[in-house]
Amino acid sequence: MTLVAPATTDAAPGAPPREDGARLPGPRIRIPRPLLVWGPAVLPALLMLVVGRIGLRRPAVGWDENATWLASQRTPAQIVDLARHFDGVISPYYLFMHFWTGVFGDSEFWLRAPSLLAVALGVGVSAELGRRLFGPATGLLAGLLLVTVPQLSRYAQDARAYGLAFLFATLATLLLHRALRQPSWARWIAYGVTVTLLGLSHILALLVLIGHAYAVVTRARRDPAAVRPVRWFVVTAVAVLPVLPFVYLGLTQRGSQLDWLPPMTVRQVLDAPGDIFGAAAVGLLLIGLALVARHRDARLLREFAVLAVAPPAVLMAVSFVTSSLWVPRYVLVVVPAVCLCAAVSLRVVPLRAVAALVLLAAVGAPAQQRLRTQTSHMGPDFRTVARQLEQHQQPGDVIVYGTSGTWSLRAGIDYQLRGREKPRDVLLRTPAAEVGELDAVQCADQVACLGSARRVWLFRWQPAGRQLTAEAPLSGAGALGPVLTSRYKAAGVWRATKANLVLFERR
Repeated sequence: MTLVAPATTDAAPGAPPREDGARLPGPRIRIPRPLLVWGPAVLPALLMLVVGRIGLRRPAVGWDENATWLASQRTPAQIVDLARHFDGVISPYYLFMHFWTGVFGDSEFWLRAPSLLAVALGVGVSAELGRRLFGPATGLLAGLLLVTVPQLSRYAQDARAYGLAFLFATLATLLLHRALRQPSWARWIAYGVTVTLLGLSHILALLVLIGHAYAVVTRARRDPAAVRPVRWFVVTAVAVLPVLPFVYLGLTQRGSQLDWLPPMTVRQVLDAPGDIFGAAAVGLLLIGLALVARHRDARLLREFAVLAVAPPAVLMAVSFVTSSLWVPRYVLVVVPAVCLCAAVSLRVVPLRAVAALVLLAAVGAPAQQRLRTQTSHMGPDFRTVARQLEQHQQPGDVIVYGTSGTWSLRAGIDYQLRGREKPRDVLLRTPAAEVGELDAVQCADQVACLGSARRVWLFRWQPAGRQLTAEAPLSGAGALGPVLTSRYKAAGVWRATKANLVLFERR
């Protein structure tokens, strides 16, 4: 069966074979042209919107999402001040979220809604790219393959900039191919604006420009009259100019922001398919399908191969020779290129395509479930800790935070109990917004600031696999450890994932 737009044919449906042995086309289903044009992009985008919406609010706001909320509540001037000290590369995203939450609020849904919309639109743009280059069936299939990728669902539900980077990277690729096909300054300007937005969402997402450069240069070699690399170079150089200050901030802040990354290893390279796609089976299956793709225009497949391989390869290579930059979510932008090549390999056999979609959905289902658990967004189970704190607190209670990850522990409680009563943050002296950092300034003499409080709550981060023991109830309490030991007794311990909440009462 073949799906075609309305057209005239030389033979009636179901016609017998011709006398020369060639078989005439079989039954055809005529599909309205608007559906062929819009359907391949709209259907996967809507499906991604539905899939991404499922369980969107179930995970508690995580470690990095606390930073998004914390920054979004500051004034634009305070966000600029923060950028000079920390997270400069994503300060444009913080500014965007400041205005977004000012309009829609800061609930878990509205914090994550921009990412959900961006990923759904990115899936639709990817499908449109496939439709324009390979046909409606391939575009539709590429979009459906993207919906099955667990990592896209993960970052459709995360209040960070990765969903926006995914959208702008895919849109830039689509606009590049439009400009190469029918060059005009309007199209090149649209491409340049998108490249700027891509860099402002995440500077490392600009690694897709390697693939774009390859496409421009190779086409110029084949047809110098039609493709002029100088035009692409000028547009791209101008587009990157607004991003250069953030590149500088990223280079100067690299040590403080990425010092948590372990050295690059071969093991990380081997784990990359699973880490990039969210499930090893999904990544390996899609990569395998992409490797066997064949098309009459082999240059397109080579261009997408470079687009898929170059960003992670460059990031890994740099990580081997310098301190590590390898974070799989930084190269989420390569997923559409892999899925487009995989769709090309499946397009000629509809049953094989259906089987691949079912298989991908099945092997990715466990990962889809895990990413929707309460603590899937990294960090402690802030929601459970806040619930226990709210239920058991009494007037006059104070709270102190562990010495590890203090900024996020404080932000997590402030977010979960925003607008409600919570114990007094007795060690807080200067709020983080006033010093241009994520971490607030605490008392120099913590014992004196604790004073004679009758009940003290200690909230501390607990690494996975380690439990609070009776012998070490005060690990992470810092300078307050001795005074809590001598003047207080542990009156209650509440355990949550990666977190402990301990109540101390004065002896």
